[in-house]
Amino acid sequence: MKSSLPQGFGETETKDATASSKVADLTLKRKAVENRNNTVRRERLRAEVEAIRELLDRGASSEAEERARQLIKSAHGDSSLLAEARCSLSLSLEMQARYRESFDAVAIYESPQEHEALQASTAATVRVQVARAYVMTGDHPKAIALLNMALRQATGDESDTEMGAIYTVLARAYRAINEHPIARDYAYKALEHYRRTGYWRGLSEAYFAVALSDFYESDYDSSIAHYEQAIKLVGDRPAHYLLGKLYGNMAGICSFVKRPEDSIRYLEKSVSYYERTEHKESAAAAFNNLGINLVLVGDWPRAQAALEQALALATKVNTWSDQVAMILDTLGELEILRGRLPEAESHLERAVELAGKNSNKWYQWQALRTLCRCRLAQEDYTRASATAVEALALAESIGRRLSICESRLLLAEIHLHAGELEAVANELQWVSNETVLDEGELTLTNNVCRLRGLLALAQSDATSALHHFGRNLSVSETLGDRYRTALAHYELARAYRASAQLERAAEHFAFAVRLFSQLGAKIKLAEAEEALAALDRETSDVRQEPSALMQLLMLRLTEAVASRELLLRELVAVVNQETGARQVAVFELDNDKNYYAVVAHGMTDEEVTTVAEQLKTDDELDAFIARLRPATVAPAVLYVAPRSSAVLAGGAALDPLLRIAELGLEVCALRGAARGNKGVNQESSTSVDGNLMPGFIHSSPAMTRLVEEVHKIRSSDVTVLVTGESGTGKELVARAIHAISSRRAKIFVPFNCTAVPKELSDAYLFGYKRGAYTGAV
Repeated sequence: MKSSLPQGFGETETKDATASSKVADLTLKRKAVENRNNTVRRERLRAEVEAIRELLDRGASSEAEERARQLIKSAHGDSSLLAEARCSLSLSLEMQARYRESFDAVAIYESPQEHEALQASTAATVRVQVARAYVMTGDHPKAIALLNMALRQATGDESDTEMGAIYTVLARAYRAINEHPIARDYAYKALEHYRRTGYWRGLSEAYFAVALSDFYESDYDSSIAHYEQAIKLVGDRPAHYLLGKLYGNMAGICSFVKRPEDSIRYLEKSVSYYERTEHKESAAAAFNNLGINLVLVGDWPRAQAALEQALALATKVNTWSDQVAMILDTLGELEILRGRLPEAESHLERAVELAGKNSNKWYQWQALRTLCRCRLAQEDYTRASATAVEALALAESIGRRLSICESRLLLAEIHLHAGELEAVANELQWVSNETVLDEGELTLTNNVCRLRGLLALAQSDATSALHHFGRNLSVSETLGDRYRTALAHYELARAYRASAQLERAAEHFAFAVRLFSQLGAKIKLAEAEEALAALDRETSDVRQEPSALMQLLMLRLTEAVASRELLLRELVAVVNQETGARQVAVFELDNDKNYYAVVAHGMTDEEVTTVAEQLKTDDELDAFIARLRPATVAPAVLYVAPRSSAVLAGGAALDPLLRIAELGLEVCALRGAARGNKGVNQESSTSVDGNLMPGFIHSSPAMTRLVEEVHKIRSSDVTVLVTGESGTGKELVARAIHAISSRRAKIFVPFNCTAVPKELSDAYLFGYKRGAYTGAV
């Protein structure tokens, strides 16, 4: 018998199953759409991160900041994306020099627990950005500790981009604490990782770091080469802010090594890039530096235009009053040189006021120094004296040696005008005791030479005046300063007139007139023209005794060892001034073994080229050829024509001067090597080892690395934790660190904390209040 079902039951069950299947399909489709939408949204937001980075490349940091803040609002629910957005905001704020806010943007990620929800690559990015913020806020030990921890925890799965970023920020941190050899090592490690990826931003930043280390180690040519490599990597990309920085730094190097023409060329490029960014303060600084270099080379109309453009840009930035003061100081100096003294005084008084309101002692001192020079030019010696005294007090409060010396030179010049010659001599002696013969102090040396010459003239000692003004002329030419070169010619002419060598006096007065006329220096031009017109050319020359002359010339060469270029320039100047030669030059070999002139007198460019070719082929020349062959540095060739003129007054030979020049070239090379301190990080374990760690006999790579690490941190003022099991030599390592540190003159005090109760350890190490243990008062 068949069982019967309720009517309609089977149909209902079938219909319900079909409906349920349709609902499931709709749910799956809805989820698929949601997933697809979420994927599109994440991709769009991640594209926004890259767009923000491109804005930063172009220098649009305010727009980048705004978009980063919007991205943070949109990224909630995605921890990794939110972290990347915060890093972008931190970078935007850093570019605007808002370093504390930059740190606050990523401060939440100081806690390692915040990294747990992040993707591994994002966690690495966050860690680097936090360390970078530490560096910019001055917390260098934290930055170094955080990055070293990241290196220790590295599993080997990290990308080269992540490792390169860690090493780049480590280089920045060590550079900030003046550990340039260590910074160089890390910069090269960053470069090694980035090269594997071809990531242009990382490569550019790594080359930037290497170039800075080269500069601080005095390897200027290498520094410029690495900046150029970074520029090539940027290529046609619109990284305007980075390119502005790169060209600006290259210009700074050229200014430092006295190549103002090259500095001008780089600054013009730097300005062109900065003007495309919103960073008008950077553009203003570049225009100001361009103006300074144009003043130096004597292109004063262009200098005026550049400085006015700098002032217009700087005054638009309300927070940049310090920069306005700096620009006004440069404008004031230019007006002094041109003889527009009321305009100069107005600029400089405003600069002093602005710097004082902002409590910037450095800019205030600069403006006071230039204002004193203005009042000297106005012959207002009472106010000039008060300004010089104020500048000296400010320099002493700053504690900068060169500023104190320059302030004392101003006082010396004021004493000179008052006829207080003993006071002048005392000030010059004080400055000489504080001055070293160094390439970085040539401007100060130049001012000292000029004042010593003026003092000698006031004391009727024309022979000494000739010596000092001759040095003054050579240093001014080395600096590329056309105004001070003209001034040195003028003062040297006065010294020749005082020694009755009127033909030479007329020659140098004529040089001064021509240069002052080209520059547009009205006051000094009038003085030089008047002196030349009054010169009596019929008076016979009076020559010095040969022995006294030789002593002064040898002294002049020995005082020129601040740089190789200055020494060779002095040698040519001495021979040109003290012989009857028509042509004098010094040649060196370039990398292709071709001769080129370092400095030449009385020769056209065509004549220089002809002589260079003849030197290469050893052709017979009607000239005296002296090959300077110092033992350890590149040789040079002195050319004097005609041959018969290569003798000093009284027939004295040039050989003693040439031997002095050779020794001077050796000294210049030694000073450069000492200043550069090159190769510290490349020393072998034997050279590093020596007596560094007495009691250690080792040859293993691990112990060698330990010795190298000890050597690296020798000059750091940081706390060092030495760990290891009992008996492994922790105290020996601590003694070694102390022995090569800046505190080695003090006593090393070992203290075993484990052998003393905690309370006594705290009291021993950190002190205690009187009566803390006994209750006695």
